[in-house]
Amino acid sequence: MTRCLLLCFILCVVSVPLRASDPALLVEARQARAEAIPEVAIQKLRTLLEPSDLPAEARRAASYELAASLLAAGELEEAESVVQPLAETGDVASRLLQADIYARGARWTEALPIYRHLSGAPGVGEAAQLGAVECWQAQGRIDQAVATLEKFTAAYPANVGARLRLASLWIDLGKPARAEAMVRGLSAKSGTDEKWKEYLEARLLLAQGRTAAAMTIFDALQQNPANLTESLLFGATLGSAEARAVVNSLEAADNVLERFISRHAESPYLEEAFRRLDEFYAQEERPSDTELKKWAQKLSPLRASLAKYYLARLNRRAHKTDKALANVDSFIQAHPTSPLLNTVYFLQADLFVDKGNLPAALRALEEAMRRAKSEEERAETELRIALVHYRQGESLLAENSFHRAAQGSEKLKVNATFDAALAALNRRNYESFFKDYRDLSSLASDSPLRSDLVLEEGFAQARFGDPRAGDTIELFLHHFPKHPRQNEARVALAELALADGDKTGATRYLQQVKDGAPDVDTAERAAYLAVFLADAEAPPNPAKVIELGQKFLHDFPHSASLPDVRMKLGQTYFSTGDHANAETQFTLLARENPTGPYAETALFLAGQAATKWLDSSAVDRALRLFDEVVKFDGPLKLYARQQQAIVQGRLGKENEAVTIYDAILSAQPQPDAELRFAALCSKGDNLTALGRQEPAQLEAAIAVYDSLAALPDVTPVWRNQALYKKGRAFELLGRQPEALTAYYDVLDKTVAEGREFFWFYKAGFDAAHLFEEQSNWKAAIGIYQKMTKIEGPRAAEAKASLSRLRLEKFIWD
Repeated sequence: MTRCLLLCFILCVVSVPLRASDPALLVEARQARAEAIPEVAIQKLRTLLEPSDLPAEARRAASYELAASLLAAGELEEAESVVQPLAETGDVASRLLQADIYARGARWTEALPIYRHLSGAPGVGEAAQLGAVECWQAQGRIDQAVATLEKFTAAYPANVGARLRLASLWIDLGKPARAEAMVRGLSAKSGTDEKWKEYLEARLLLAQGRTAAAMTIFDALQQNPANLTESLLFGATLGSAEARAVVNSLEAADNVLERFISRHAESPYLEEAFRRLDEFYAQEERPSDTELKKWAQKLSPLRASLAKYYLARLNRRAHKTDKALANVDSFIQAHPTSPLLNTVYFLQADLFVDKGNLPAALRALEEAMRRAKSEEERAETELRIALVHYRQGESLLAENSFHRAAQGSEKLKVNATFDAALAALNRRNYESFFKDYRDLSSLASDSPLRSDLVLEEGFAQARFGDPRAGDTIELFLHHFPKHPRQNEARVALAELALADGDKTGATRYLQQVKDGAPDVDTAERAAYLAVFLADAEAPPNPAKVIELGQKFLHDFPHSASLPDVRMKLGQTYFSTGDHANAETQFTLLARENPTGPYAETALFLAGQAATKWLDSSAVDRALRLFDEVVKFDGPLKLYARQQQAIVQGRLGKENEAVTIYDAILSAQPQPDAELRFAALCSKGDNLTALGRQEPAQLEAAIAVYDSLAALPDVTPVWRNQALYKKGRAFELLGRQPEALTAYYDVLDKTVAEGREFFWFYKAGFDAAHLFEEQSNWKAAIGIYQKMTKIEGPRAAEAKASLSRLRLEKFIWD
């Protein structure tokens, strides 16, 4: 909470001493600025500075006052250009004002060296030291901020504001006892100091969990505005919001900040108010965007721009990417000179990454790079560009951009060097990787990122199938036993063990992960792997796969691995004959991920599961599911048509089935051979079924079977099946001689190079029985003899039938 209150202690522009000779306009301008009307001061000073004969000393004083007034009015660019020539002369007041301008623009790395240089200068040292505190804290270096402020308060014990500031920092550091002792020992010297003391007392109550009591004080401060500075008003507002989030609800906290934003559209804390409101929105399941939309249309330019930006962030969290992009476009068009523009381009790039449009993301970042005003901004943009290149698989471009980001920013140097090492690993360039590793070691010898790189090296080796991967990861486990990623390493070793067929090793590593209290992400990976480890057991243990799969769905309902687990569950249910649960899993998979890689397959399998049911509603579902597969127009389209035809045939709708098979057979490109054979055969089957009522259809069936058997690439299975079914059709027509010929052709065309036994024996035994029914014993014996010449699963049965017939009929020649 302290961050939003810092500027009340610094940016106190040093006043230039009044002289009797000062021009009247300068005196009036100073008075206007003192009365918080800098716009009037600016106009008077510009008028004063117009004549070219203004004395040098008066021009210097007027220019200084103009820069200070521009700063007060928020015109930072012009303020900087006005103060720059004065600061170059070495004037300490002008140098301090220059640092204040940088600080107001959050240019902390530029402001800090100036503040530190001026910290001992007479007249400005006190303000400079407080400015340095502001910079330390803004950069997250709280320890340096506290150390500087402790020295300051020791040197200036009468500065109540600084001591209040130190107490606030101690609260932030979790040292409420020290803060409370200081606050109690302070005697307020003004009404404002008294208000600040009350505010800190409320913060202490909040830190102690006495939220309701804290809220009472925060509310009282807002209701009694006497001696209340803008920063204190916002601090009390924020404290009230945080207390209400605990005592009441997040929505109640929203209301507090929304009311502040509505009433204080020009507040210097408006950006912080929006940022904190956005944090509350982010914790809510369905935050309202009503206020953001309303503010985006209002005249206040700063509030409107902030509203559009945070509306885009809200829509992004709600996965309304297109709406968020529209918000961003509206911002860029309406606020082309906004200081937020680079941040907006960053958000636009993130949104394009969300959509998978990486080239558009790069274009947005290039726009941000063109508008970057500092080396720090250019380095951050370079880092983001590198990350997009990395996602594109352009590891060399990414590595170069990471290096440029490291060179441009001390703050980013360590992380950017780490990322460059990862990019080198991705290129399998171990020379560059080890150079970056050495650089990282020099930059931050105690950084955990060094050990992370050892682990990442092992992961990269695993991705590329390098047999050294396991040894590298084991090395990490051995040398960094306290590292928080130990469990992640063990999961990786379990994955490698399973891939190598070492199920015992995989089980051992997973048990170690379970015993080691893993974080949520690692627990998810371990639970995922456990499902597939159970699936790999021999003999199969489907009950265990189902149990672990269902537990994964319950424990990690938003996991990116959910589709894989649903697919495995569906397959396992199907294999055990639980077609109802199989259909449920496959359907959920398709509905939850309609554009995912499993969508078409899942719908197809759901349809197959539904066909296993006996009731009519399941059949209807199956037909609808297969129709959805057809609409995908993907690789399973014709197979879905085949399944529809099978269902229609089972329903006794043979004509509809034949029509579908004709569509399959005439499809372009032509279906693969196996589907073509199956479609021809099934078409013949349906024509045969129709032929029981319409004999002409039997002739059509015979023609289809003939065409299948005659195909040059037909396999023995489909050829024998076609010939056998041709024989059955002849039998239905009462044309036994032709039926016997078809059965004989099955036996005659079966050779050692292409044996198929099911239809071979079916044709042979049926032919022999027909001859026996005709008392044509010799012909029957001939058929049995033909079957015994090929060794097969029913050869003994054929020999026994041959012996029986010879004995019964005394036929031995």
